[in-house]
Amino acid sequence: MSEPIDSKALLPPQLCRYPDGRIHSGFVIWQQVYADYRIPTFPVEAKKPMVRGYNQVRPQSAIWPGMSAIWAQQFPFAQAVGLMCGLSSGIVEVDVDSTDENVLADALNSHGNSPIVIRTASDKFKVWYRHNGETRRIRPFPGLPIDVLGAGGFTIAPPSFNASLSAQYQFIAGGLDDLDRLPVMRNAPAPKPASAPSEKTRDVASPLRGMIEGDGRNDALFHAIGPAAWEIYAKGGTRDQLFDVAISHNQESAQPMTVEEVHKVVASVWKMTTQHRNWIGRSGERRTELAGFSANVDAWYLLEFLRVSEGASTTFWIANGLAERFGWTRKRLANAREHLIELGYIVRVKPAWSKSPASYTWA
Repeated sequence: MSEPIDSKALLPPQLCRYPDGRIHSGFVIWQQVYADYRIPTFPVEAKKPMVRGYNQVRPQSAIWPGMSAIWAQQFPFAQAVGLMCGLSSGIVEVDVDSTDENVLADALNSHGNSPIVIRTASDKFKVWYRHNGETRRIRPFPGLPIDVLGAGGFTIAPPSFNASLSAQYQFIAGGLDDLDRLPVMRNAPAPKPASAPSEKTRDVASPLRGMIEGDGRNDALFHAIGPAAWEIYAKGGTRDQLFDVAISHNQESAQPMTVEEVHKVVASVWKMTTQHRNWIGRSGERRTELAGFSANVDAWYLLEFLRVSEGASTTFWIANGLAERFGWTRKRLANAREHLIELGYIVRVKPAWSKSPASYTWA
């Protein structure tokens, strides 16, 4: 980790200074500033993320901080930096969509003082608090121009520059050094259900309904969100969305678990899902899959190994060195590898060459 850069020393409108005094500009330096505080970021233009997968990068993931750093090299002079609220950054944001400082004062009075307050390029305000399970809620308080950006929401952070307004996002109170002092917001809005229930499940109560401590709430939550995790992952969704589902189930308990306990269950199920090991509620599919490998058990063994070792990796190798690790011949490994391609589990995206083995991706 490089020496942290003083967030209050950033130079407008787009210039940043390294610790040794050199000046640089754009996302390439902002990414490192936030990375030093373990906050993944992504480049933004015209209030829209410039990359795909921006909502997947978090400090706990296998691609952190590599993906964020790669974007910094691809878009070094992007003028705005984005970050995901919720689990990724540990931040929940109260977005005050007004230039009236009295509205800001009312928000602070309602939700509690915070050491970090931001003025946007359009002279509106943002207040950061410590994430405590809040979800993304737009206008949750009737009559007030306030949004709450928790899990599933992204925000534009200082010192981003808005070219159309020729103005910059600025910390007007505190800075990144104050992140570890963020309080939990008071009077947070209740989370909104992740999606409306279908006709088939509308009248089905949550398995956690009425449960208290000692009734097996963790296990019940684990099995309740397993099927939802697959649906969310298959649609390119995020762990934050699964967390929303888990919170909705948890609130059905007579004695809800703590947010930390819910986080642990969600993390476990999401990891299993991204590693293609989530068979919760899908035992029939599991049996069908295993039956398909009756003629090539080696291919099944290789598939399970890749699911655990590669998880949700975009691309990966299946190098001949695995043969020695498995105690196989190279021909035996090649046969198993080709069988997975034939069954449609993996795809070869780059052939082998003199300095590198072939690259594969999940089909």
